[in-house]
Amino acid sequence: MELRPRAEQQWIVQPLIDAGVDLDEIGQLVSRLAFTAIVTEGCGALASLAELVADRPAEVQAAWCQVITRMLVLDGPP
Repeated sequence: MELRPRAEQQWIVQPLIDAGVDLDEIGQLVSRLAFTAIVTEGCGALASLAELVADRPAEVQAAWCQVITRMLVLDGPP
């Protein structure tokens, strides 16, 4: 498994940090994201991603969407 450079990792999660989410919570969200990605298939997967922060304030939900988008951008072709 290849790890991203630290600056890139920081860029990915920065929206959540800016929204006031602490690093432990970010770690929990990313772990839950990984688990969800493994066990969920199809259209339900996108809804499941949003559900991970459904109980959070709108600012955190928007930040989570940015984080997911950043992960997708970096997962694309070089």
